Amino acid sequence: MTRIKGFFTQTSFMRSAALLASSTVLGQGLVILVQPLLTRIYKPEDFGWWALYGSILSLAAVVINLRYEQAIQLPKEEPEARRLLLIAVGVGLGLSLLIGAAFWFLRDNFSVWLGVPIPGWFAVLVGVGLACIALMQSGSMWALRLQRFGVLAQTKFQQGLWQALAQVGLGLLVKGPTGLLLGDVLGRLGGVQALLRLLPRSLEGVSWLSLRQTARRYRSFLVFGSSAALLTAASFHLPFIVLTAFFGTAAMGQFGLSYRITTIPVTLVAQSIGQVFFSRAAAARETPELARLTTQTATMLLAVGLPVFGALFVIAPQAFPLIFGSEWQEAGVYARLLAPYLLLSMVAQPLSTLLTVREWQRALLVFTILELALRMGAIYWGITTQQIYWAVFLFAASSALVAGMSLVLFFRAAGVRWADFWFGLRRFIWLNLPVLLLLWGLEHWMAGWALLGLAVFLGAVVLFLTAKELGKEGLR
Repeated sequence: MTRIKGFFTQTSFMRSAALLASSTVLGQGLVILVQPLLTRIYKPEDFGWWALYGSILSLAAVVINLRYEQAIQLPKEEPEARRLLLIAVGVGLGLSLLIGAAFWFLRDNFSVWLGVPIPGWFAVLVGVGLACIALMQSGSMWALRLQRFGVLAQTKFQQGLWQALAQVGLGLLVKGPTGLLLGDVLGRLGGVQALLRLLPRSLEGVSWLSLRQTARRYRSFLVFGSSAALLTAASFHLPFIVLTAFFGTAAMGQFGLSYRITTIPVTLVAQSIGQVFFSRAAAARETPELARLTTQTATMLLAVGLPVFGALFVIAPQAFPLIFGSEWQEAGVYARLLAPYLLLSMVAQPLSTLLTVREWQRALLVFTILELALRMGAIYWGITTQQIYWAVFLFAASSALVAGMSLVLFFRAAGVRWADFWFGLRRFIWLNLPVLLLLWGLEHWMAGWALLGLAVFLGAVVLFLTAKELGKEGLR
């Protein structure tokens, strides 16, 4: 009851989300600003290595804490939450060491399978990167429980700052992909620092027996949550690894840059709002407030995403060569293909924590098996064409379908009525549609920086009007 009461007395949803989003904007803004410089320092092959490294880390990251970090929000008593934190950190660091060692000893086997030689330093950075992720995931959930949004904001800013400075500096000193990967690791180390200060310093009341009892109490997160999370991550990141094996690091570099740039809006908005949403949803999980919170969050995310990804769909093929250099035109084509999927993903990602809040781990596992089958089937179909364009198109189309299906599941978990969601959303669709049609028509008359500048201006105007409408609806 205390946590439910706190839900209504805490800082407003939008203020907390805005704090996290603004810090992410500052940190990731630096990363965005240096991308045109990085594409001129590094080659597409180097970006292909970075994409491969990121896919491996992302695939392992979802199970590196065995999903125990996801349960930190749920206990009413502080000692039980502290034990969950200790379990998550312990298994995370242990698995990081094991996975890093496995990459080191089996790198020749991975080299044969991927068709590219895996150097020893790559295996070392996998282990170090996973250790940083294990600490960050556990520490972030602990900070959310403590409502320390300022510390989370500092974490996001420091990670972006360290990554941007390291990747540029190392790129000027060292040739090849080493600078990109090492800069990625240094960014993660920079982000972990702030979270380490929040970790409990006392282990009073913690025993092996209590740890075993807590681990057993939340074993559904390990058994079903880990399996579902691994399958979800596999459906997202195995395609990157498979595409590298079949089309090479240069082609993967084009797709990797496109995916990294186009997912920035999702990172800036969806992840920040998702963390706050998880905290609020955990407090409201036994009340009718959960459906209202979910409806408002989904409406807000889709309203903000429409002008961003709508404009991206129209201008991406022209914008990428202008910003990143003429050799990156192919990446712009991929960005257009990814835009519809990313719009739906921007809504679905933050709401995915609803299944954790409701402890629907079994339903999550069944859904992710279907998700993996759809995505990998699409990738396999694309590979048979021997053209990476069709492989990317089919990956994006299957991903959009999965995101739409996941929204249906999440709304059901929260008890949301689709009529309520559509009633709040339709005004934002009518606000965006005329602007996007105008921009699409002007594409045949304008080109270059003029078209890009117009798209940015119109997008900013629509976002401003969207913010005003959201304010009228009380989404603040």
